[in-house]
Amino acid sequence: MRFHTTALLVAAAFAATACSDAPTGTSSEESAVQQAYLDVDAGYFDENPGGDEMFASPILTSSPTLVSAPGDPYVAPEHWGRRRADERPSRDRIVVIEGDTAKVFVAVRFRGRFLVDTTFDDIVNPGAKPMHETLRHHAVFVKDEDARRGWRLIAMSLGNIVDTDPARRTVEIASMQVSVNGTEVGEVTDPTQLFRVQGDVPELHVGDSIVVTVGVRNSTGTDLVPPTQVFLHVRHHRADQDRWGRILMRLADDGTWSMGWTVRRPGIARMAVDAIDSEALQTQTGDNYRANIWAFPYRAIR
Repeated sequence: MRFHTTALLVAAAFAATACSDAPTGTSSEESAVQQAYLDVDAGYFDENPGGDEMFASPILTSSPTLVSAPGDPYVAPEHWGRRRADERPSRDRIVVIEGDTAKVFVAVRFRGRFLVDTTFDDIVNPGAKPMHETLRHHAVFVKDEDARRGWRLIAMSLGNIVDTDPARRTVEIASMQVSVNGTEVGEVTDPTQLFRVQGDVPELHVGDSIVVTVGVRNSTGTDLVPPTQVFLHVRHHRADQDRWGRILMRLADDGTWSMGWTVRRPGIARMAVDAIDSEALQTQTGDNYRANIWAFPYRAIR
């Protein structure tokens, strides 16, 4: 069972007074909810899905330059990655308490860099482009006298990362489905949708086969073929280490993107789908970064 929080309610919450990383002037109950939020396993609310590593592209097509025109085929760069924390991000956390229920609305604003290396010289020497993003997610807590802070997490949304400037949000994820061993366990068409910790957030087991399928819209207009590149970021895909991995998703005949992975270790994290305008990956300079990321929470057990 899933339940929903409307985008209007989320917007209204952010029109209220924001709580910073170290809130002051809040009630004792609001402070307790803030602390309960911070006590939650960081994997559920990871603010940097995909991490900061510069990964090589899985398929490289050597080219002295990647100057493309509409209708040209997309060519993968040698390496690419992100640096979100070059400047300290700004965070707002809004707490809205109604009786025994508290809603926490979070916005994290990054002024980072998008790194692209198209030199094909076997040296990681990328160019940097501006990347101004906002991550939004929200969570629901209920009063629980047995909980450490008196409040217990019962539901959360996915993490939705968009360009901070609404006019630049030309790449949009429209849907995300997650299946486990051939059975669908989660579907999202609205990034403000809430998922219950017990019953909706997928509980995966080591050895499970996961398939993620994504629908994407792109109105940027650069029109490379294909106009969008979609990647899957996962943490628990290797038994020997807990670190982010990036997998290029496959474009299907119906226009959706899909990719599978296998759970290799237990833990709590988000699996993130990452849709990027192809032109942003073709150039080392300029101001053409357009992307959208949805980060879906899960827990993996043995």
